[in-house]
Amino acid sequence: MGEIISLFATVGNLRHVPVARITRSRAVALAILSLLVGLVAVPVQAQEEPTSFVIDGSGWGHGVGMSQYGARAMANTGSSVDQIINQYYEGVSIQQMTDVLGPGHWMNADPDPLWIGLAQNQTSLTFHVEGGTAELCKAHDGEGECPTQFASPGEQWEFRALGGGNCQFFQNGNPVGNVGTCRGSIEWNPQPGAVVTIDSLNREYAWGRLRMRPIGSSFHVVLEISLEQYVRGIAEMPPDWHPAALQAQAMAARTYGVRQALQWGEAGEAGDALSNDRKVACWCQLYSTVVDQNYVGYFAEDGDRDIPWTQAIEATAGRIITHPQAPQQSVIIAYYSSSHGGHSDTNVGGLGHSQPAAYLPSKPDPYSVAPEANNPYASWQVTLSAAEIASDYGLDTVTDLAITRQNSPSGSVAEVTITGMLGGAETTVVRSGRAFKATMGLRSIFFTVDGSGAAPDSSSCRADVPASGFGDVAAGSVHALDIDCVAHVGVTTGVAEGLYDPAGTVTRWQMALFLTRTAPLLGVSVPTAAPPFTDLDGLPSDTVAAIGSLAAMGVTSGTSETEYSPNRPVTRWQMALFLTRLHALTGFEAPSGSAQGFEDISDLPEDTVLAINRLAQLGVTSGTSATTYSPANDVSREQMASFLARLIRLDGVSG
Repeated sequence: MGEIISLFATVGNLRHVPVARITRSRAVALAILSLLVGLVAVPVQAQEEPTSFVIDGSGWGHGVGMSQYGARAMANTGSSVDQIINQYYEGVSIQQMTDVLGPGHWMNADPDPLWIGLAQNQTSLTFHVEGGTAELCKAHDGEGECPTQFASPGEQWEFRALGGGNCQFFQNGNPVGNVGTCRGSIEWNPQPGAVVTIDSLNREYAWGRLRMRPIGSSFHVVLEISLEQYVRGIAEMPPDWHPAALQAQAMAARTYGVRQALQWGEAGEAGDALSNDRKVACWCQLYSTVVDQNYVGYFAEDGDRDIPWTQAIEATAGRIITHPQAPQQSVIIAYYSSSHGGHSDTNVGGLGHSQPAAYLPSKPDPYSVAPEANNPYASWQVTLSAAEIASDYGLDTVTDLAITRQNSPSGSVAEVTITGMLGGAETTVVRSGRAFKATMGLRSIFFTVDGSGAAPDSSSCRADVPASGFGDVAAGSVHALDIDCVAHVGVTTGVAEGLYDPAGTVTRWQMALFLTRTAPLLGVSVPTAAPPFTDLDGLPSDTVAAIGSLAAMGVTSGTSETEYSPNRPVTRWQMALFLTRLHALTGFEAPSGSAQGFEDISDLPEDTVLAINRLAQLGVTSGTSATTYSPANDVSREQMASFLARLIRLDGVSG
């Protein structure tokens, strides 16, 4: 779900935040006044700088769709599961999936239609079996028909990447059988009581079958499983809550799973029907993490305390939530989070989507903060030091923090403005509320600054953008405002003081920096990971780190298994792949990728054609003419600025 926090770890660990108030330790009255009037710069040298900011908030999560604590309060006061669903999803119906999709649809006809991404880009998978025997297989090992090895209780096993796309099973540290490819499987069904434990993930699985699928010199780990068995392993609500709340959670989780499967398409018997983009990312339709839903496998159903959860699943078996305007065969994307701060958000305000969903309105939600919810995060408070904020946003000091735009009607924060000093000059940094929340680790975007409410819209990539000061960017250039935008939000600082080099070619190492700086603005976390490439010697450490992050995010797989080719120019077709993969990580619904009239892309690979068409549908590109995209042309720095600025605006992020 992108914001979902497992409730099994801590009951309070649901997700959301209430109307919060950020109070500076020392009030700077003139600076506040100037921000409210119009963000006019005020000298701060004569004023004592604040040392910290106290943030008061309520709830936890993105605030879109169903509030789990709200569902609890409704259930505790006598509401039915249908009433809970209709409170949080407007204008919906509850139907059997077979009636919605038809009995012949692959989601109904395939007994195990879901592919769940458990781990990505692995080089080692350690596991053992309890209560039965597991059949092991890997492709192209010359050992004949599978299974070729068997794992029994008491044995420690490993599936290990050897490099060059080859893998091998090891038992108790010793190789077993021949070397094969990294396309493997671990199967143990049907065997009552059999459980496979993946030690490296600390997870147990009783249903489905494990699939390993190659990606470069490593492999993805995927679980192939049925829909109802998948829902049994979701750990998003404590199992001792009221049955009506658990049933609402089961229907929301099932609906979300179905919708994502429809979005990414049928995997097929071996998973090969998935798109190339999806294979590169995870070889799955759903991640097992809060990117989608918190799927923990057998842990969610292995004890007596879990019986109410499995009963809620059985009581709602096959039931999903639909709306006539939902594009995936009327199945809604059933977002939910821990709790709303007294008011839910639309998917535009809470998640940054470009288009509102009719069934996800912004409306009052008194249930989330009602006494019957017993919500430990109905109110909360954290203190952020000015030094911490300055460090996270590249400033020497921070002198002020203010809300400069709010979402309507929820009142959640759309934009935050941070004022500080950098190199002796006053500097303003503008970020979306979602980006600020992610960077500073806040629980939600419901807060106010000094009780001031919202100031006039100063959206840095949508309204008047401060001039970047690059002397080589012509004022009349169609790219000028976009260059100002990406400079203002910190994606680029130019090639030298006062120079941007707009006609210069973007290299692959430069693009890695641009994309990893853009990702947080879209609400996408940037992981830290060592790059799998061997041709990065001599590059600055921050560039190497950016390339490693892009590879871990699935945005790039290099030009080969071991090479990234950092000095090669980025072509327009490569840019389309980079940007659509980054966009996919935001959780937004991707366009269909239908033909957009470009006549010069038909010879490109299918995934590249899809990416170019999607980029056009998103409004990020219109091609080099009405009928040409010029995919082989190198991307210039001014074009790059426009691509990224449009992507930032698309996400609803203002700074």
